[in-house]
Amino acid sequence: MVMLVPGTNAKCAFEAMFIFGDSNSDNGGFNAAFPSQPSPNGMTYFNRPTGRATDGRLYVDFLAQGLGLPFVSPYLQSIGSDYRHGTNFATAASTVLMPTTSLFVNGVSPFYLAVQINQMKQFKAKVEEFKSQGQTNLPQPDIFGKALYVIYIGQNDFTGFAGSAGAGGVKQYTPQIVSQVVSAVKELYSLGGRTFLVLNLGPVGCYPAFLVQFPHGSSDMDPSGCMMSHNNAVNEYNSMLKDALGQARQDLKDASLIYVDTNSVLLELYRNPSSHGMQHGTTACCGYGGGSYNYNQQVFCGYSKVVNGQTVTASACSDPQNYVSWDGIHLTEAANKIMASEILSGSHFDPPFSLNPRSDAKCDFKAIFNFGDSNSDTGGFWAAFPAERPPNGMTYFKKPAGRATDGRLIIDFLAKALGLPFLSPYLQSIGSDYRHGANFATLASTVRLPHTSLFVTGVSPFSLAIQLNQMKQFKAKVDELHSSGKANLPPPNIFGKSLYTFYIGQNDFTGNLASLGINGVKQLLPEVVSQITSTIKEIYAFGGRTFLVLNLAPIGCYPAFLVELPHTVSDIDSFGCMISYNKAVVDSNYMLKEALRETRKDIPDANVIYADIHSVMLELFQHPSSHGMKYGTKACCGYGGGAYNFNPQVFCGNTKLINGQN
Repeated sequence: MVMLVPGTNAKCAFEAMFIFGDSNSDNGGFNAAFPSQPSPNGMTYFNRPTGRATDGRLYVDFLAQGLGLPFVSPYLQSIGSDYRHGTNFATAASTVLMPTTSLFVNGVSPFYLAVQINQMKQFKAKVEEFKSQGQTNLPQPDIFGKALYVIYIGQNDFTGFAGSAGAGGVKQYTPQIVSQVVSAVKELYSLGGRTFLVLNLGPVGCYPAFLVQFPHGSSDMDPSGCMMSHNNAVNEYNSMLKDALGQARQDLKDASLIYVDTNSVLLELYRNPSSHGMQHGTTACCGYGGGSYNYNQQVFCGYSKVVNGQTVTASACSDPQNYVSWDGIHLTEAANKIMASEILSGSHFDPPFSLNPRSDAKCDFKAIFNFGDSNSDTGGFWAAFPAERPPNGMTYFKKPAGRATDGRLIIDFLAKALGLPFLSPYLQSIGSDYRHGANFATLASTVRLPHTSLFVTGVSPFSLAIQLNQMKQFKAKVDELHSSGKANLPPPNIFGKSLYTFYIGQNDFTGNLASLGINGVKQLLPEVVSQITSTIKEIYAFGGRTFLVLNLAPIGCYPAFLVELPHTVSDIDSFGCMISYNKAVVDSNYMLKEALRETRKDIPDANVIYADIHSVMLELFQHPSSHGMKYGTKACCGYGGGAYNFNPQVFCGNTKLINGQN
């Protein structure tokens, strides 16, 4: 795990974790108090039940690993525990609000949030009491200000009330739930805690168990098969929690109080499992009943029961890595790992914050060197072949700026996030400043060498191999001219302190689809992937150590290709995207991911990072309204109107005679 975000006020790394929550975070506490967990829980990693409600590890296990810590021992597990790096107070079936009936009546844990806070107070008191007695399994008394506090609780309050009062009835209880979460944070602050991650609630309307248990009509189902009413109610709760934490920051000014939007991470997994290497979103791996959900509320994962006169068992699938849901409620290890990775990335935090996990990578990059096509070209192509016209650049630059968009590109925002200026195009000789890197990307570039002229097929002559040669030339000029005081060049030692970004391959893929079809393009992919990894190794040879490789986007959702590429009605998914082309992209991305994994073995002291922007863009095309937009598969700048507003005869900003009219 490499953090690309530079310096932060947070003092990391953390020396301990203290965890509060329910079964989503419980790694053995409930099972220590009430031993009963059956197989196949734990089958994937531990090969036995360990008190975790999943086939393997939980997000807290991966989070600890990412922070350089061991698994955190459950507070209630007295045998074999090691508390030097914190403890886990979470227990299955825990709530925020005090339970009013017995565990044995309605299945709610007695260890609700206030009890967990009292356990924390007891833990701190015992640490201080035994500090002089040489207890080897306890932390130092000053650990509490150096720890990360993780709070992920409220799901059982929500679903419990939703079951009895419906999605609308939950709303009357949410202020009390939110208030108690915030009060718990303030109590932990008084005990010395200063860094808090508060995870919001997941999209329970997508959970197989609740899709079976909660009443709903077909009109309540979204295109992904989730209940809109319950997910909307969760969103309202999460919004209230976010606002309350914002208010709490005003009272705890020297604390880092982070709202973590895990809801969007999990919603993406349930909606688009195939984008993350899985096959099943709203179907449980471990359950009984088969069908869409494989869940029966009479018999839980690992248990047997007489149903309709027959003894049945809720057993596990053989491939949990292909499922998001383990048992209808909880995540599989594979999904937990993705969730933890997203948390560690910091991309779902409010306010922005870096956990800064321990890594060999020094992420205060001095420069960026970018390789790519029009998705990241900041002016190189139009410097070489001047032809750009409005309305490109209308939003931010107020004029064409060499970018195939209305304003800024991903690479511009990435540079800004890293504290760097916009990258100057390598081919732009006038007014450029290369002290912080250079951009070799040009519009219409391919990975493979083009075999026809730009003026015949529109393919750039600046393929990836040419861009690499330009990089070598750039380095040679820096070495040659460093003593002559050139003000617009970086020092010669910049190359080992830089981030190298790659976003290329789309034109290889789309340029051959019309002539070769999907199967024909697949035959070219090994060569495309091989050239990308070879380029990384060449850059490594002259000093590069950190590489960010972006995968291909879901071209089956692009308006241009929806117009140009042949397809049938049956090939269009519920979001208006072409299934076959998107699947081919997913296959290509998997090949790239595996090739980069092999590359890491050859250059083990480098950071070669695969960036899954495919899932990000698929989410935008499929659910634009969730991100403040209205249109997904319709072009802003185009001609023709209709569903796509694209005509291949006349591109954005150009004028042409069509059917006798301009």
